[in-house]
Amino acid sequence: MRAFPRAVVAVCAAALLTSCAAAAETAQTFPGRSIDYVVPFAAGGSTDIAARAGAEALSDRLGVPVNVINKPGADQIIGVSSVRSAEADGYTLLADGAGSSSIQGLLPYVPYDWADRTFVAKFAAGPHVYVVGGDSPYRTYDEVVAAAKQDPDRFTVGWIGGSSTSDYATLQFLAENGIDAARVQRVPFRSSGEVMRAVAAGDIDFGAGGASSAFSLSKTGKLRSIALTGDKPVSKLKGVPTAAELGHPGLDMQYWVGVSAPPGLPADLTAKLGDAVAAIAQDKAFAGKLDAVGLSPAVLTGAELRADIDREKNRFAALSQQIGVAG
Repeated sequence: MRAFPRAVVAVCAAALLTSCAAAAETAQTFPGRSIDYVVPFAAGGSTDIAARAGAEALSDRLGVPVNVINKPGADQIIGVSSVRSAEADGYTLLADGAGSSSIQGLLPYVPYDWADRTFVAKFAAGPHVYVVGGDSPYRTYDEVVAAAKQDPDRFTVGWIGGSSTSDYATLQFLAENGIDAARVQRVPFRSSGEVMRAVAAGDIDFGAGGASSAFSLSKTGKLRSIALTGDKPVSKLKGVPTAAELGHPGLDMQYWVGVSAPPGLPADLTAKLGDAVAAIAQDKAFAGKLDAVGLSPAVLTGAELRADIDREKNRFAALSQQIGVAG
């Protein structure tokens, strides 16, 4: 066996100790530079707006810039892939939600294990809104249901490829009211914003999206909001009834926004980021910003978040099977 000079052994040992100390220091002093927060949707949508509010609050909390970077496309695969392939050092994060996590678990063409990431924290959740056009002959929830049941073959709805909670909110609406989803005409769009514009223009009969996606067109009268999912009203959609108020508590589809990271993020960094997210969600000013986009603080971290996302995935799968519609 070859003997190494003592000097070489000493240098190697010193290098090893220095490396370990650097790793420990990184965990203790994180973050030491700006953080990229990737939004897998185009700018201006509900998730993007909420993510920007979260990024600003996290920047104040952590003391470094948190830069929002939009990477939309391919049913959120482009944005998620860019984060999954980044270094697991806490400096590249994903503005996560159901459309970029649990729903991806139901899409056969996703080129990775949807759960292979570090789920850090959820900080906000909110309802969807069901809409018809401002000039639509249907003025109420019950009138829309009656028209769809009478002639489902001619009833048109917006559809985002089965890759968003907006689609599952639509499926819930159809299932709740006994409308034949196989006969309803699903018109494809790329985002809930496009769906809202199409409904406002009279191109389709009905649409669903995150509540904030209807704000601007509702103000102009080009959209009529007929119901909000769940049981909580939205301040910027005054007078719009909740599904619970209308006697449909089963229409409770929510969307959420949070933070995830590449696979293998060290536990101490995960905990530090999770604590920061939980802290901003308790801030009244941040809660006000969320309210302005139709969201409320809703915190889950670590294993609790992962378990909740698994339940969400199973729920989406069951709804697809129940109504016989997927993708």
